[in-house]
Amino acid sequence: MLKLTAAALPLIIATAGQAQVYTFDSLVHGEILTNQFEPALSVTGTNPNRSFDIVAGFDTQTMGGPDPDLQGPPWAGGNLAVSNTEVMIGTALIIAENDVDANSDGILDTPDDEGGRPSGTIDLGFASPVPVFGLDIVDIEGVVQESSSLQFYSGGSLVGSVNFSEFVTSGSAYFDASVTFGNNHANRIQPIPASDFGVAGFDRVVIEVGGSSAYDTFVVPAPASAVALGVLGLGATRRRR
Repeated sequence: MLKLTAAALPLIIATAGQAQVYTFDSLVHGEILTNQFEPALSVTGTNPNRSFDIVAGFDTQTMGGPDPDLQGPPWAGGNLAVSNTEVMIGTALIIAENDVDANSDGILDTPDDEGGRPSGTIDLGFASPVPVFGLDIVDIEGVVQESSSLQFYSGGSLVGSVNFSEFVTSGSAYFDASVTFGNNHANRIQPIPASDFGVAGFDRVVIEVGGSSAYDTFVVPAPASAVALGVLGLGATRRRR
């Protein structure tokens, strides 16, 4: 099992040819996202089911919480649940179902992911356009019912989208036989290149969240300079069409 945390790696120097991976282990369980990763990455969100819009960190290793479906390993399935190599995801992002913060410290008292359908959006803004984007997905159940997707933007315009169902549909350009969705499943989605949509890079990616789920490990190319706290070096894999 492998877990790399921002606390263990306070600063990584990335070089050209590598990718950088935004993880969120620097967040406390329940910590509300504001400007923690700016200016490189801004994170906002919407929740049509509530009177508030909150994206928060959820520690997937905090057992006994309100949503065991987001907790692991062990995972019930998915390509991050391969025997003897299960991945500890750590803290992932959720759309919050409640806004209870009794002591007003910016940390939800009992973080839980929104169960309404659709749950809302997680909006990622990049200071510099990124030519690829990948991510980890936890607990997507029934991709058609969930109707989750990735929306890709360049220069303020929507340039394309990929529905999560495409990852498990044979014949799709984004089909991956290792991906299996379901309750308490954890999957790594290989980086999707901006060139697939005829642009050099994405400056914004919106995760359309169809239902209860969490997201982590946003893979984007690294600049040839120091990267922010909570970013790890990792080689990117380009998807073949």
